[in-house]
Amino acid sequence: MTSSISLSVSRPFLGLLLSFIAVLLGLVTGILIKKTALDVGIVTTLFYRFLFSIPLLCIYALYVRGGQFLQINQTKTLALRIIFGGSGIIFWFLSIRNMPFGQATALFQSAVIFVTIFSPLMLGERIGIYRWSAVIAGLSGVFIVTDPFAGALSLYALFGVCAAMSGAALSIVLRRLGRGDAPASVALWYNGSGTIVVGLVVFMMPELLDPVGGQLLYDLILLGVIGSALQICFTSAYQYSDAVVVSSIRYLQIPLSGMAGYLMFAEVMNMTQIIGVIIIISSCLVIAWREFVRNRETTIAPE
Repeated sequence: MTSSISLSVSRPFLGLLLSFIAVLLGLVTGILIKKTALDVGIVTTLFYRFLFSIPLLCIYALYVRGGQFLQINQTKTLALRIIFGGSGIIFWFLSIRNMPFGQATALFQSAVIFVTIFSPLMLGERIGIYRWSAVIAGLSGVFIVTDPFAGALSLYALFGVCAAMSGAALSIVLRRLGRGDAPASVALWYNGSGTIVVGLVVFMMPELLDPVGGQLLYDLILLGVIGSALQICFTSAYQYSDAVVVSSIRYLQIPLSGMAGYLMFAEVMNMTQIIGVIIIISSCLVIAWREFVRNRETTIAPE
């Protein structure tokens, strides 16, 4: 009896711990992207990010799946995962490099709003009044944060919105992949494909790969290692905690990014942008809560 109680307590706690670690890793990832932005171009950043994520992901996939660590059953869906994942990471890197850290993070985390919009079309899900209200509020928050009337900044804000939309499409694709393929194998294929594609770009246009050394080289290698650890932590967190818990913890990254941007890069968001961020976080939490309620009702109904 005692062991079963301790196990039931430890699993949710482990899920929370992994979620929080993933948030911190995501924060460090953004800091490294911002820190190296003045010294190297986007192609160099992507090349090191993909390349040095491979070793840890390969070890993890071998540990989880053994000799079947490369087996994929849904190859067409995997191709979509690679496309949306690649476009998402490019837009996210561009937004962080050109926008205040907290603002870029808020836009990227608004992906759940676009998931709710796309779900009826791509998954056939029914969306109720609560979630549609949260979507409308969230889109207003995105509008406030991007501030389309601000001139040059609105162009960079478009990177953040595109990152969120790519992330939303990616979430839907990952739901489909999760029904028949192991996340560890999917992550390995995605990052391996990214390494090959960016490597081919560098091979054909070697001038795009900036020379690096010293602390800059260490930062770029660390970016790849942390990127792989981030994927492992989030994937594992969903195995121990409800999706709504993991999703809710993720939004801690928004205020933490704002604080990091202020302390490390002297970035300051104005009050209008802060209000927009609060609206985005609130709407995302409402959507996550309604998803939890809907899943619980679906589970209880057959019983």
